Amino acid sequence: MKAKFSKFIDLNKNCSKYQNNTDMQELFALLSTDEYILKMIEYADIGKPALAGVVLDIEQWHDAKNNCLVDFTDGFTKKAVGRMVKTIIAPFGYVVTKQKDMPRDLKTKYFTSASCYEYDDEAPKTMKIVKRIVEL
Repeated sequence: MKAKFSKFIDLNKNCSKYQNNTDMQELFALLSTDEYILKMIEYADIGKPALAGVVLDIEQWHDAKNNCLVDFTDGFTKKAVGRMVKTIIAPFGYVVTKQKDMPRDLKTKYFTSASCYEYDDEAPKTMKIVKRIVEL
């Protein structure tokens, strides 16, 4: 089963202040979409920060919201977003390996670095990505 926002809060007690923050819940839901999970894992698989796969999209989401309750200029909030990514891709067997700068070509507005992940055969898994070829 995909990770839920409540699991993110349970695993990260120091983020409990976001529990009733509807914009943080919306951001978690956005990061949890299949499209975003695939992008994050694709970046992880090539040795780049997983967040780099979606960072421009979430920055655009943030800037398009009026009176957004998510402050990407706050360091703790940015770390919370990283913890969200960790919570979301962990069920697929990905574990944090190191922190790395965002690729320069992305020209991110708020995020300068993020965690890199590797697939770990030994890590507990509840989800997997399946690619299939089917005849039309």
